[in-house]
Amino acid sequence: MKLRQTKLLKLILFICCTASFLISLKLFWDLGVFCDEFGTSPDEVCGGEFGLFMVWLRMGLLFLATIGSALALLHNREQ
Repeated sequence: MKLRQTKLLKLILFICCTASFLISLKLFWDLGVFCDEFGTSPDEVCGGEFGLFMVWLRMGLLFLATIGSALALLHNREQ
C-alpha cells in the first residue's frame, strides 16, 4: 500500500512539474512574439539583464525538476 502511495505522489509531482514547465515555456514564447511585434528587446520587457537571467534560470530549473521527477517516477525500487 505504501509503495502505491509513493508512486501516486511521484506521478502528481511529475504532472505539476511538467505543467509548470510548459506554462513557463509558453510565456517565454509569448515574450518573444511581443518583442518581435513591438520592436523591443526581452531585456526591456523583463526589466533588465538580471530579470531576463531569472526567466532563463526559472525555465532551466523547471526543466531539471521535470526530468528529475520523471526519472524518480520511472525508477523501480523494490522495497
